Amino acid sequence: MGKVAIFGGSFDPVHKAHLQIAQLALQCFDLKKIVFVISSISPHKTEYYAKLENRISMLKLVTKDMQRTDLSLYEAQRQKIGYSYQTLDYFHSLYPTDEICMIIGSDSLLSLPTWKNIDYLVKQYRFIVAKRPKIKINKDTKYLDRCVFIDKVIQDVSSTQIRTLIKEDSTKVTSFLDKNVYAYIIQNGLYR
Repeated sequence: MGKVAIFGGSFDPVHKAHLQIAQLALQCFDLKKIVFVISSISPHKTEYYAKLENRISMLKLVTKDMQRTDLSLYEAQRQKIGYSYQTLDYFHSLYPTDEICMIIGSDSLLSLPTWKNIDYLVKQYRFIVAKRPKIKINKDTKYLDRCVFIDKVIQDVSSTQIRTLIKEDSTKVTSFLDKNVYAYIIQNGLYR
């Protein structure tokens, strides 16, 4: 029996903090693998800025050489709102002898009480939490007992900030993106 971590998101675009989280989770928790799950329609997002095929291509660029990682199009192919409990149940059916857990940021931990079927989700699965700068987690945070934390605080960046920097044509953006992802964004005129 091993541990398989599901790392879901819009990855709009995928950035170095996403990669840092994955690498730290692999190191800290002896994971069998991490499965990146790109969302098509998220209950927590109102819009996407790059087309699904572009987001998939960027994610493929950064995961192709990463050890113990896979990319799943499970949510992307469903073409309807996907909920985390459904996604984790699906992966549990694929890996029935492994422990399935989910990688989230500390900001998502604070919003867990609003997630669909949260009582079922936290009963069945555990969470690996990446500490985001400026997000305060205290001992009264709900579902804390179902979480393990990555010790290191991740790089302070978000996809929203990156899209803004690209729109402003800021050279700072290159420090937050893999060089192949940056080249892909420029080549395809994304986020302008």
